[in-house]
Amino acid sequence: MKVRILLISTFVFLSMASHGQHSWEIDRDKDGIVVYTKLEKGSNFKSFKAVITIQASTDEVVEVLKNADDYTKWYGYTNTSALLKQEGDTQFNYVETVFPWPYSNRDMVYRMSVSASAQGVVKILLKGIPDYLPEKQGIVRMKKAEGYILLQPIDEKTEVTYVFHSEPGDNIPPWLANNSIGELPFRTLSGLRKRLEE
Repeated sequence: MKVRILLISTFVFLSMASHGQHSWEIDRDKDGIVVYTKLEKGSNFKSFKAVITIQASTDEVVEVLKNADDYTKWYGYTNTSALLKQEGDTQFNYVETVFPWPYSNRDMVYRMSVSASAQGVVKILLKGIPDYLPEKQGIVRMKKAEGYILLQPIDEKTEVTYVFHSEPGDNIPPWLANNSIGELPFRTLSGLRKRLEE
């Protein structure tokens, strides 16, 4: 009986610990933007989830998101961006992301696929394709980057949920990346809202 109780207790504890380790935790809640982070299974780097409600239609939001050539004007920490190829509802975007000294900037080509449900909900899948282009001198190619943006219409507004995980590579300390990870989605959604208000 004691062994059984011990086993049950151990299982419950491990389940709680595992759940706690991989649950979303609020990183910041400011200016109508809530950013959550969590440690991904099999990675030392955290993922983020950021949510904002914007006074714009889903079509208007999609139009801005598809204009990759314009990312430097509003997307957080973007140094260079360009639309490389368009194939129907899928496009390939090049993005160079600014990293703090002494680390080099990172880049990646992202496959962005847009799909909409009958209810008007739009999901934009983002997948890093590290071997799409040759690496550039002085810029580190990220090894992994994947996520999505979900657009849900609410009356005349759109709730935007941005979820993403990446592996920056090149010996970036996880503690450094994890401590500042919430800033990128916060700046990005803040910039998106401002861009739509212009």
